[in-house]
Amino acid sequence: MVRAQEAVPYTGAGLLRASAAISPGFLFDGGTTNIYLGGKLEYFPEDRISFRGDGFWYVNSQQKPAPLEANSQVSFGPFLHSMHGRLDLSAGVQAGVSFVKPANEPIVPMIALERPVTDPLPMRIVPTMALCGSLSYAVWDYFHFFVDLRLLRSRYEGGPQGTIKLDEAILSAGLGWQFRLHQ
Repeated sequence: MVRAQEAVPYTGAGLLRASAAISPGFLFDGGTTNIYLGGKLEYFPEDRISFRGDGFWYVNSQQKPAPLEANSQVSFGPFLHSMHGRLDLSAGVQAGVSFVKPANEPIVPMIALERPVTDPLPMRIVPTMALCGSLSYAVWDYFHFFVDLRLLRSRYEGGPQGTIKLDEAILSAGLGWQFRLHQ
């Protein structure tokens, strides 16, 4: 005997997911923790494939002085899913851009600068690439819990001490919404 709840898949073609979270980002170079307001929107054109867009608004750094004044990001890419009942494991790659403005303070203070930094560094649009892993668990037809990990690669070229490496791991978790647009 099949129950009604078991007959309806929790993921698959026609599903639209959305979520928002406060997300920490851990810069690999310099040991800085950035704080972002993050959001994502994901659509499943097929049962095991989705396309997802992510946005992260840079709030601040937990270190003082903060090495960055801005580091907001947007990205988009495909994901491959493996479903096990209500559990959905996925992996994907995303290309995007970051809007980066370093603070006037050098990110790596150990490097001696030939001249003090007095001119503010400009905001630049920097290309990014991310490898993403995600776990979500459907708790109802319209809600799911999720945990995402993004490994982001990014570089700010032309800083006073050379290239600034902005590679980081961004962790997101929380409650997301899902809606079936069609069967």
